[in-house]
Amino acid sequence: MLALALSDIHSSLQRVQAANQAIHEIGVDLVLLLGDITQMGGAKEAGAVLDALWPAKILGFAGNFEMPEVQREMERRGISLHAAKKKIGKWTLAGFGGGLHGDPGRFLHSEAEIKKALGALLEGEKNAVLLTHLPPANTTLDLAHNGGHIGSAAVREIVEEFRPGLHLCGHCHEAAGEEKIAGTTSINVGAANEGKALLLELDGGLKWRKLQL
Repeated sequence: MLALALSDIHSSLQRVQAANQAIHEIGVDLVLLLGDITQMGGAKEAGAVLDALWPAKILGFAGNFEMPEVQREMERRGISLHAAKKKIGKWTLAGFGGGLHGDPGRFLHSEAEIKKALGALLEGEKNAVLLTHLPPANTTLDLAHNGGHIGSAAVREIVEEFRPGLHLCGHCHEAAGEEKIAGTTSINVGAANEGKALLLELDGGLKWRKLQL
C-alpha cells in the first residue's frame, strides 16, 4: 500500500494536477489530505480539489484555514479521518484536523478537545499512524518565520504518551522536516501548494520519502 500525503494545498489546482500525475505514474493507492485543502473556501472549493484527485482513494480532514463545511463535505463523501480512525493493512490511521482557537480560519478546536479525541482513538492501538493538521508544539516542525511556535501541545503530548509508529502533520509551511519525539518520527510534510509531498509505504514496516510535485 503506497500513500501520498498532502497538506496545505490551499486550492492550488496546478499542484493537485501535478499530484494526480504522480499518483498515476508512481502507482499510489491512497491519498492522505492533512488539511487546508482550500484557501478559506467551502464545500464547492473543496469539491474542486477532491474531484481533481479522482479516481484516487482519499482519506483526510479539513485544516484551520477553511470553512467548517469543508469538513462536512469530506464526511458526506465518506472520506473523513477527523476524530476518526481507519484500518489499512496492519496499520491504524488515526486523525484530527483543524487548528487551535485563536488561529486564523474557521475550523478550530481547543487543546482539550484534541487530546481527548486522539487519546480515545489511540488507546489500545499497537500499530498506529497519527495524522494531524497541527504539528507538535515547541519543535522544529512548528517554528514560524517570526520565531514563534504555532503547534499543539496536545498533539505533542499524544505522541509522547502513545508513541505511534509515525506522525504526519502540516500547517506550518516554513517548517517542513522531521524530528524524533519520544522515539516516534514526527514529519511536517510541507505545503503542497509549494510542491511538497510525502510518499509513505504502509506494507509491513513504515518507509517514506519526500516528493517534489
